[in-house]
Amino acid sequence: MGVFTRGLRLCAAVIALSAAGVAVAPHAALAQPAFRLQPPPPPLTKQYKTSIEHYEDMKAAAKGGTKMTWDKLPDWTGVWTHTSGFAVDPSMPRDKIADMLTPEYKARYLKKLEEVAKGNEWDPLSYCLPAGYPRWHLEPFLREQILRPEEAWLLTEQNAEIRRIYTDGRGHVPEDEAYPLWEGDSIGFWDGDTLVVHTNHLKEGMYQRMEPDHSDQVSTVERIRKINPTTIEVIMTIYDPVALVKPWHVRHVWTKVTDPPGLRINHWSCAENNNVVKTSEGGSDFVLPGEKGYKDPNALGPPAAGAAKP
Repeated sequence: MGVFTRGLRLCAAVIALSAAGVAVAPHAALAQPAFRLQPPPPPLTKQYKTSIEHYEDMKAAAKGGTKMTWDKLPDWTGVWTHTSGFAVDPSMPRDKIADMLTPEYKARYLKKLEEVAKGNEWDPLSYCLPAGYPRWHLEPFLREQILRPEEAWLLTEQNAEIRRIYTDGRGHVPEDEAYPLWEGDSIGFWDGDTLVVHTNHLKEGMYQRMEPDHSDQVSTVERIRKINPTTIEVIMTIYDPVALVKPWHVRHVWTKVTDPPGLRINHWSCAENNNVVKTSEGGSDFVLPGEKGYKDPNALGPPAAGAAKP
């Protein structure tokens, strides 16, 4: 392989890993945010052993939550994007992250960084799998919120992932019926204009590329609030007794996208033009135009009737 071809392949792979699927969701490219260092969240005033204890205490403090009606719902309309960067904790220096992890997960994290330094990095997104939650928060592409008195839908353009937060008073799926899900099982209540959410029953995964892994015992408490016309703030506490030495309290920001006006979210069908492949070393490569298996992003969908199949 020539130097020029290797350079093209490396460049293409970086683009694909940074924004896999952009060709089938062109408007996502418009939402590349200007990431900025975020201040830490306000400290917790009380420590909790479990996320559900944390959530129930907040619900009790809110006297069961605000009885939400259509006229009381906050206005979260519009298209938004995540602008806190790719780190699970935008306020924490990278060299301190390992200190948050149990010995097993610290070793896994350091091994991941070692492999990345060798050029071996593989992201499950390159299989066209969902990011899943809580990584859902860290993806930079477009998102929308649909609010009803009894339910909130939080949508991201990437892989068309939808979180459903039930605010009608129901509890979680019973343990004997539950199983791990990409977005987990979320229940919530309104505390004035703040949506408080508890999420559990999640799959194991990673917070983000070059970030630690989490176990399938991870659960979270979120406080989501629109703090000004163009900013939604998320204060999230992550609990994972398997992977974390203590709860991880973090802050993320979504920023409203107003340019161009009338921007829409398109359905994301990653498999149609996914040209990322896994190498024998466990890294990432890219099928280039003209190579066997290349999927042309300008020729999506099934072949026209009578057309020769590749």
